[in-house]
Amino acid sequence: MAELILDIQGLDSWYGRGRGRRQVLRQVCLTVAPGQAVGLVGESGSGKTTLAKCVLGLVRDWQGKLRVNSPRPQMVFQDPHGALNPARTVGWFLEEALRAAGVEDREARRARGEEMLGQVGLGREHYDRKPAQLSGGQRQRVSIAAALIQGSKLIVLDEPVSALDVTLQAQILRLLAQLRERYGLSYLLISHDLAVVRQLCDQVCVMYQGQIVEQGPAEQLYERPQHPYTKKLLAASLALE
Repeated sequence: MAELILDIQGLDSWYGRGRGRRQVLRQVCLTVAPGQAVGLVGESGSGKTTLAKCVLGLVRDWQGKLRVNSPRPQMVFQDPHGALNPARTVGWFLEEALRAAGVEDREARRARGEEMLGQVGLGREHYDRKPAQLSGGQRQRVSIAAALIQGSKLIVLDEPVSALDVTLQAQILRLLAQLRERYGLSYLLISHDLAVVRQLCDQVCVMYQGQIVEQGPAEQLYERPQHPYTKKLLAASLALE
């Protein structure tokens, strides 16, 4: 049996210090297998982003078991415009990740950057453009390329299509599915959009007040939810359709 990409058992986490310290996560258990996509759903404040930050090493105040079996996991953010430096080119942004990884050869960095642009459906002509010269979908493709460029096998997706229109959402979701198959990637997807989670994920974890209250295969959870909070989320989602 292949080793898990992500193994979380009994995770507790806190924010703040002293009297202001408060617990955010409570006994969270979650696993992600190689090539698997796991969705995290729940209302704002449920703990989804805190859990993602623990995985990324951005939250230090935690206890329990958290093991990542991959080169440093990367994140694709909700707002691709905010994630890119408007004063820098696409090429600079991609090469920055390689510089951080210790790749000193400039030609090697550019070759790798152009290769990754091709993998996300962009051409060499985009390499020297700045974010303002790109569409929203193109900017998100650049962000995805940057997340993959160091060879990580675990990608955290934080509402990756919520800032895009419906047509672009479909394109980016297809791209993520293709990249997952091509590179054997594992995804941890944070989203309020239950339709997006159902389309991309094998497993779904429902978070409420810092705990995972229900988890299981996507189709099973959507068709036969057990927890009252899961039923409430699904009913609210149907009402918006």
